[in-house]
Amino acid sequence: MTSAASTVVTADPTTIGPLYTTHEVATMLRVNQRTVQEWIRTEALTAVRYGRLLRIRQADLLTFGEVLSPRTAQAGVAPEGLTGDPGVE
Repeated sequence: MTSAASTVVTADPTTIGPLYTTHEVATMLRVNQRTVQEWIRTEALTAVRYGRLLRIRQADLLTFGEVLSPRTAQAGVAPEGLTGDPGVE
C-alpha cells in the first residue's frame, strides 16, 4: 500500500498574533462570557475554531474594539487590553 506524501501547513505564530479565549475577551471587555459567544454567533466578532475551542485573534479583537470605541468614548471608559502591543493589557 503506497501513501501519498502530505503537506502540513502551519501558520507562523508571529504573523497571527496572540489568540484569546472567550473568557479572556470577556474579562478584557468587562462583559459576560456568553455575550462574547453571542457576538461570535451573530458574526459581530470573528473567531477561529480549533476543534471545539474558539479563539479570537488579537487583530480581530482590535477591529471589534474600533466598532466599540464610539460607545466607550461617550461613557469615558477606555477598552482594556485593546492596545496594539501584545505585552500591554
